[in-house]
Amino acid sequence: MTLALIAPIASAEITESLTYSDYEVQANNSRSLARALNNTSPIRHDGQTFHAYTSWRVNWRYQWATDANGDCRISEVSTGLNTTIQLPRLVGGSDILRERFQRYLTALNQHELGHHQIGRKAALEVNRQLQAMPAMKDCQRLSSAANKLASRIVNQLKDEERTYDLITVHGRLQGARLDY
Repeated sequence: MTLALIAPIASAEITESLTYSDYEVQANNSRSLARALNNTSPIRHDGQTFHAYTSWRVNWRYQWATDANGDCRISEVSTGLNTTIQLPRLVGGSDILRERFQRYLTALNQHELGHHQIGRKAALEVNRQLQAMPAMKDCQRLSSAANKLASRIVNQLKDEERTYDLITVHGRLQGARLDY
């Protein structure tokens, strides 16, 4: 005879939103495109100017239930990812300038989507690990442990995001660069 222990599996849901915003860059055929972007970009961090920026936020909610032994376990998880990518939008300029800008923008967008993917990875990992949390005797301790775990995962992926920028030189090695 085989004896199986059946534990309820937490149900899970992940929702995701990706939105774009832009800022206007006036083309000037006598001035370099890189300089125009540097002068116009509202994105500044640590004394540097960037031409694009991705922000993502992972949020999580869960419900718990008490089992027959009185242990508290997570019974339902809902995880969300909200991402905003900010990119430049060129106004005016010659056909050649607009074509060069479009190539740059395509590569820049691909780099920023890499940031979004790291956010998605964080949301999936938060969701997975919250579902897998072991039962605890006290629901408040379970809640505290779940929030600490999820925050730690998000912080680890924020570190991965900084490494991504270092490795790609903020997208330059992925083709997002302009000559001055």
